[in-house]
Amino acid sequence: MTQQELERLIAICEKTGYKIFRNPGEINIIYLEGLTMGYSLEKNADQLDGWNDVRMLVDFIQDTPRLLFWQVATTEPGAAATVSEAARKRGGVARIAFGQYLECWVMGVHKKMHEALVQVGPIKVHRDVDRNGIRTGDPIDYATGINQHTTSPNFRGPNVGRWSEGCLVGRSYKLHLRFIALLKTDPRYISKKRKFRFSSIILPADILFSE
Repeated sequence: MTQQELERLIAICEKTGYKIFRNPGEINIIYLEGLTMGYSLEKNADQLDGWNDVRMLVDFIQDTPRLLFWQVATTEPGAAATVSEAARKRGGVARIAFGQYLECWVMGVHKKMHEALVQVGPIKVHRDVDRNGIRTGDPIDYATGINQHTTSPNFRGPNVGRWSEGCLVGRSYKLHLRFIALLKTDPRYISKKRKFRFSSIILPADILFSE
């Protein structure tokens, strides 16, 4: 991602009305769905069950945004979760709605496995009742358990599978630990520890390629 692309992303977020944290050391969590990261950005096909999204952390040096961290991720449930009986009973697997979620996560542990951001605030989702892997026409609901976690230390698989049933999941376990470590350097977290609530922005990559 070039500096120009990063500045464009921040400008789009602020124009949309999203809160961007600019004070020294404050970290912004942003997910872009359907994006392939490199020196420059590319849209991808955003196919069901693929690790085709990006998780990033952005802070500011004076008034200039800095890409502090990024990793390959998914913002969408895997194919196995999409067609599962458990999802059917809930009215469809949860797929997070695009937007900003303020103060919705705290530092915690995901399913007794590893540190993660654990949901504590309301999060809007689309219920994939028709199991087609897209949001269009799906009923809106509010879900619980939409955590920001990872896979396992030895995972190298090409598919999301059951690693996400609606959660925001970083593919690399090692990079996820780095994600968590960086978030713990935020002065707001240092002040409040596990009482501090993190915010996140989830957007389609299309917004960077429009206009």
